[in-house]
Amino acid sequence: MPLQEKDRSAAVGSSAIDDAILHLDSIIAHLKDAALKQSNVASRAFDLAPTNGPALQANPNACGELKQAVSNMASPEIPKKNIPKSERASEKLEKGPSNAAPKVSSSFAAEKSELFDKAHIQVGLVLSVEDHPVAEKLYVCKVEVANKELRQVVAGLRKFISKSELLGKKVCVILNLKPAKLAGQVSEAMILAGDSHVPDTQEVVKVLEPPSNSSIGDQIYLQGGTASANPAKQLSSKIWEKIVPLLKVVGGFATFDGTLLVNSTGAVRVDGLPDGSGIH
Repeated sequence: MPLQEKDRSAAVGSSAIDDAILHLDSIIAHLKDAALKQSNVASRAFDLAPTNGPALQANPNACGELKQAVSNMASPEIPKKNIPKSERASEKLEKGPSNAAPKVSSSFAAEKSELFDKAHIQVGLVLSVEDHPVAEKLYVCKVEVANKELRQVVAGLRKFISKSELLGKKVCVILNLKPAKLAGQVSEAMILAGDSHVPDTQEVVKVLEPPSNSSIGDQIYLQGGTASANPAKQLSSKIWEKIVPLLKVVGGFATFDGTLLVNSTGAVRVDGLPDGSGIH
């Protein structure tokens, strides 16, 4: 082929490549603006470019290379960041455990309330206090409850509370425990009291005090609830043993599993005892 013909052919081929590149540049800009990242969109865009020019026909591999370049521009591969294990552990600690403990269900709270409601606790008035005839630690009391009923209560309060302090006092009494003989005297109820067992200190015992304006016979129940209409006729010792560990002094008040003991006039107090003191 004459030299002039070769130069003309080369010029034509160069012009066709330039045209193709310009056309591809416009397509790539369009893809970027439209944020089209799918490879099939890139392929269709490439098909719009002229592929029958002399230069592309002379170099078939150029067609595939250009098509791959467009596809890479449309869907660039994002390199994965190599995060050290120490950083991953730090991120997990910041986010907290994925298996966090579930919240206490309302059914669980209802079970606790139902357990407490089995105990029949009323406001009673101490009408008499006598020393037990044979036991130095015990009093024999007469306590008035609802409907002017009198109950004899043998109470282990003699070491901690004077007769004058207990006489005429409104107290909280549990009425449906099985009657029991204590040193030969029948006890038909129990006066509830809190006690503190602090190491290296003297034991302190305080009776639970209902609100001063309470009426004799007012029932004690949990805050947010209502007085039980059907307390158990007789509370078994096994049920009472489940209730007692949940009775605690908190902030000078009597609580059951963190809930205040109340009646219709207010909350039951236990003055002079530290938080966490037991009640029985």
